[in-house]
Amino acid sequence: MPDIKSTMEGRLDNGESKLHHRKDLDLLHWKDMPKHLQFNPYIFTGYRPLLTFWGCLNSLFYLHNETINILTHAIPIVYILATVPPLMPWTQLWYLSWCHVLGIVSPWVGSFLYHLFMNIERGEKIYYRLLQLDMLGIWINQSFGAIPMVTATTYCLPGVIKWIFLIAYCLLSVWGFYKAMTAWSPWERRLCFLLPFTVRVILCLIRYFSIGGGDPGAFTHVILQDLVSVIGAAIGAMHIPEKWFPGTVDMYLNSHNIMHVLVVAAVYSMHVATMRDLQWMTRVNCSAAL
Repeated sequence: MPDIKSTMEGRLDNGESKLHHRKDLDLLHWKDMPKHLQFNPYIFTGYRPLLTFWGCLNSLFYLHNETINILTHAIPIVYILATVPPLMPWTQLWYLSWCHVLGIVSPWVGSFLYHLFMNIERGEKIYYRLLQLDMLGIWINQSFGAIPMVTATTYCLPGVIKWIFLIAYCLLSVWGFYKAMTAWSPWERRLCFLLPFTVRVILCLIRYFSIGGGDPGAFTHVILQDLVSVIGAAIGAMHIPEKWFPGTVDMYLNSHNIMHVLVVAAVYSMHVATMRDLQWMTRVNCSAAL
């Protein structure tokens, strides 16, 4: 005769295991989430519960309100690493090539990890470490990723002016890094890149008046790489459209989804502008241009 007690205990354990697994898949309401995960009061449903590391990985395979955010940054990582490195002029401009590849892949890596593991059951401290990792990726994009544009724009300027711009941009980027790592509010995180952005605006004016350098055909993308990012950041900060239709765009088409798509478009423009500038620098004769 089988041990009835052992059989019942086995069934109970199996039932509890299934119930625990089911709880991992159950999506929660905004009001059920910890305070540090209640950052958008207009997204009501679709929240993952607090999960283990493996539970967070498993959330790649079912729909929740972070699925679009995860996928829109995971796909560019694979695409960039598969297609961009062979296009770079490594032998002629190896340091600018590294800046570009690092700059266009880093924001997706940081954001992918942040959105995938933001609900890990390690508490608020780990959440903010993941947020800092996300900000680090954005900072690398805004600092190293912009160096080719700064170099190309000042390429035919006198050496002293060229170095003033490069050093100033690097110093302001270091300041931005400090602000990014210490910011506690969404607006602080956005404004920490204001000063480097201001320098890029000045460089755009220099390009517009054909004072410095850079491929003229890249100018539209030089503008779009920042303009589209600013529009995306504004949409994310204002919580549009979920602010107008609370609870109706929880899974997709909310402000963060839109911001992610726009940022991908912005980095695409950065890539196009940088590739044209790099090619321009390999063939230009500044003495003849002046």
